[in-house]
Amino acid sequence: MSLRDTAKHTARRCRRERDAVATRQAILEAARTLFAHDSYECVTIRDIASKAGIDPALVIRYFGSKEDLFLATLDKGNCSSLPGGESMGLGHGLIHHYISHWSKQDASDPLLIMIRSASSNDSSDILRQALNEQFLQPIAEQVGGPDGHLRAELALSQLIGVNIMRSLLHTEALSAIPDEQLIQIVGSVCQHYLSDELEETSTSKEEPIERR
Repeated sequence: MSLRDTAKHTARRCRRERDAVATRQAILEAARTLFAHDSYECVTIRDIASKAGIDPALVIRYFGSKEDLFLATLDKGNCSSLPGGESMGLGHGLIHHYISHWSKQDASDPLLIMIRSASSNDSSDILRQALNEQFLQPIAEQVGGPDGHLRAELALSQLIGVNIMRSLLHTEALSAIPDEQLIQIVGSVCQHYLSDELEETSTSKEEPIERR
């Protein structure tokens, strides 16, 4: 093969690789947008392909299945490297991470996608897997301790609540609050869950009051 033929072959290969990357990204963005607006079982491969402007067969070619594509839409801005490596300050780092990566105007917010499909029987196992791998486990590992996972769930429950109020219900006060103020307020609550002592409910029966 001549140098000219080699150059042409290399150029064609590079174009194919760029096209493949662009096609995969178009599918992923289309899926994120659709899953953020409807539940898992209501979004079809054909819907995603139409949104991306491609043939449905390409969706399967690039992602294998609807389940694998759904998982891929949740793999965005996870909590594996939050600011504040120690438990102190991690609560503010968590809400800061949320604000930075998942803007209230971002249609591809992973938590919003999860909320949309939370009641879907078809996606329940996928959601639990993604929630644990991308959110709960990374937070629990940074917090440490035997109750790290519980603390992570309590903190994340705050973010889910904020997400519902801001992104789904668009409540006036919470939607209007500046991000910096939201980080301080919600961050303090998250920090309480992540580092303060958690109250334990006593299971022992109270001693009867002695009558005189």
